[in-house]
Amino acid sequence: MLILLLKGEYEDVELRTTAGHSGKLILKNTAKDMLQEKEQVKTALTLYDILKSWSIDEIEQLNSVLRAGERTMVIAKEDGYDEDGARETFLFFDKTYTRFMKVLDRGTKVPTPFKSVGEFPEVNSEWAPKEEVVSVGDYIVTLKLAPILKHLLSKHKDISATSVLRPRVKMYLFNMLCECIYSMINTKVVDITESLLLNWWTCLKILQLAEFKIQFAFDHLKRVVHAYLGLHFGKEEDITLEKIDRDIQALKDKRKCIIAAESTKSSLIKECLREASILKNVSAGTFFLYR
Repeated sequence: MLILLLKGEYEDVELRTTAGHSGKLILKNTAKDMLQEKEQVKTALTLYDILKSWSIDEIEQLNSVLRAGERTMVIAKEDGYDEDGARETFLFFDKTYTRFMKVLDRGTKVPTPFKSVGEFPEVNSEWAPKEEVVSVGDYIVTLKLAPILKHLLSKHKDISATSVLRPRVKMYLFNMLCECIYSMINTKVVDITESLLLNWWTCLKILQLAEFKIQFAFDHLKRVVHAYLGLHFGKEEDITLEKIDRDIQALKDKRKCIIAAESTKSSLIKECLREASILKNVSAGTFFLYR
């Protein structure tokens, strides 16, 4: 009877023990809810759970892709780009732009989701979040990233189709890409930092090296980079013009003071200026010998 109840073929029922004592009353809807909750518990996997089941070969393949995307960060001033000296370098904007793009293209280190590789790999939960995952097409992403992947597949089809990576490695890279896009969506251009641009650019470089068709994302990010540099150029240009205006005004004020002083020179000042004119090119003791 309980099985029939769970299937919805009976109405409310009261359970009784074999001795005839009344048990807990189970309503029809409550029974259905219990069954649904049990099914949900079984299917509520997280990205962290999935990565814990990866094979050594899958882990090594992902790590090799991430390592290929890493570039040693070069201190900006070694390449001629120094953010502290931006007021001067922005006077030569074309050179500054080229240097900045080189810094982005070198990339930054991308953390691996695996702390260690062994028979039971240790997963870094910071880079493999314990967030519920859902299926989108042939791939699995965290719940918050599902709308982004749906949009990508709808507009650009499967951008990983030409990649020879294993399906679950592709899956992780899709999560990485969607997380990158999620970060862009939730960051205003005026709030972008150089560090954020570097992280976004590096992520896309890794996807490119993995043979994902990602040029459309690079084209968009390049526009964002231009906007970022434009904002900073405009700000530095305003600061430079304000400084020049202040310097010009200070010189004008100084000129006025000199002109005013010329008309009110005391006899003592005139005497000092006269002696300065006479003695400036001779020894201080010269006239002792001729008096």
